[in-house]
Amino acid sequence: MSNINNQTQDLYSIELVQNLDHEDAATVSGGAALELYDGSNFRNQLVQTNNGTGNVGDRVNDRTTSIVVNEGVWRFYTDSQFQGVSADLGPGRYANIGLGIIPNDSITSFRRIG
Repeated sequence: MSNINNQTQDLYSIELVQNLDHEDAATVSGGAALELYDGSNFRNQLVQTNNGTGNVGDRVNDRTTSIVVNEGVWRFYTDSQFQGVSADLGPGRYANIGLGIIPNDSITSFRRIG
């Protein structure tokens, strides 16, 4: 209980103090479940996200070379709308995805699967 303006309140009734799921907590704290980079060894970050997308857009399309998966299992596709060759990656740091996982500079869509 808290005393705000001489009124007793339960902290969880205050809008900004709530239980968050892992994905929301990562967003609020500045973390991300997934990070994509243009260069090998995590150079030139393209995006941090907690959400998948059916088309990464021109800024990211066919540019990813390294990936950090902070949480969950993600499936990456070479074509838009979750089509084409795919590869699944769980938590870890992938300094150069072209070494047998999925070709460098080929990711066009991705989604969280676990």
